[in-house]
Amino acid sequence: MNNQFFKLPLIIYEMDMSKNAIKLYAALYGHANKLGYAFGSNKYYAKVLGCSERTISSCIKTLKDNNLIRISNPRNFRRQIYIITK
Repeated sequence: MNNQFFKLPLIIYEMDMSKNAIKLYAALYGHANKLGYAFGSNKYYAKVLGCSERTISSCIKTLKDNNLIRISNPRNFRRQIYIITK
């Protein structure tokens, strides 16, 4: 893992979200910096964050419900996850 740091929006901490959802948001945010969107399977993010695929699915739903991410081609192998900036 590299030692890059970036600031997450303060609103992410003000919402009632699990630590895993915040960690996933940070991972997506970091990956989206390069291409403008993040991609990767739930299995990939589960391995990176050390949790289950089911937890990742739940976290993605939480982030979508709170309008923090938008997913293009959700059923496609190469879905694109965009960070919504307000």
